[in-house]
Amino acid sequence: MTAGAMAAAMATAGALAVKARGNSIAATTDDRLDPLLSPPEGIEHHRIPTFDGGTVHVAERGSGPAVVLLHGVTLQWDVWSPLLALLGDDHRVLAWDMRGHGESQAGDEGVSLQAVGTDLVTALSHLDVDSAVVVGHSMGGMALGRTYVDHRAAAQRRIAHGMFLATSAAPMHPVAHDPDTIRHEAAVLVATGGMGNRFRYGWPEGNLSRVILRRAFGVDATAAAVEQLRQMMADMAPDSLTDASHAIVKHDIRDTVGASGIESSVVTGTLDRLTPPRHGRMLADSLGAQTELHILEGIGHQVMQEDPWTLADLIRERAVTPSGVG
Repeated sequence: MTAGAMAAAMATAGALAVKARGNSIAATTDDRLDPLLSPPEGIEHHRIPTFDGGTVHVAERGSGPAVVLLHGVTLQWDVWSPLLALLGDDHRVLAWDMRGHGESQAGDEGVSLQAVGTDLVTALSHLDVDSAVVVGHSMGGMALGRTYVDHRAAAQRRIAHGMFLATSAAPMHPVAHDPDTIRHEAAVLVATGGMGNRFRYGWPEGNLSRVILRRAFGVDATAAAVEQLRQMMADMAPDSLTDASHAIVKHDIRDTVGASGIESSVVTGTLDRLTPPRHGRMLADSLGAQTELHILEGIGHQVMQEDPWTLADLIRERAVTPSGVG
């Protein structure tokens, strides 16, 4: 067999494998989870001006102890739909579009972690949120950490508990040693623009996108969850994506985040390929000895789309009723 024929045969085999795997993913459903992936009724929408001329969109549901949900890079507010449904009957749940994502517009500072942290303080003040459980997923968790560092007094007033979900205190490369994780992170950086816009993958509907994005999940992932992730990633503006990728690569708060004095916890999944459990352990160590660490068996990076029930229980246990509220 010639080299050309061998390459063609390998390409065909690869295409057939992707097709088979993609079709399998597309057929996966969960009668309990899938209905939670769409936003529940009763959502109120806010649009808040930022310090640098942008706007932040915040979705709100319910009343009671405050819960604030910060998504990761390329996602949008409604990735938290399961938590808005599960908690919104007896909590005040707020989920935003991070600047440069969804309906939020980045201002002059672009999509930096410092700017996102400032936006968080602005939003909490504008909406009069105190004693909140703030849950930061992936880049949202990095921004929560920056808020601890850059806005300590405001964070201590507004945040009763910070929950760091599938995130890290540092760039991915210092602790991502195993070949499987390195290959995955390289693929994500190329696909999402971290290597520059000319490499950006557009996330079209189809089997290749399904197969790549399925790796963001652990043991279980439904077709609806994978498709929700694909649509959000396809919707991301290239300039904002590049800014966010650069911010993530430079992120390092290991030596500074522990001085906040805010009660905190770290939640990670055993099958998170992007921020594996060692990232969670490192973050917990950086936050301080009293930080709780929860490692969820069989869960990947998209915790809120995989096991929202366990996550809701962890949040409920930490939610605080503000003073003066019955």
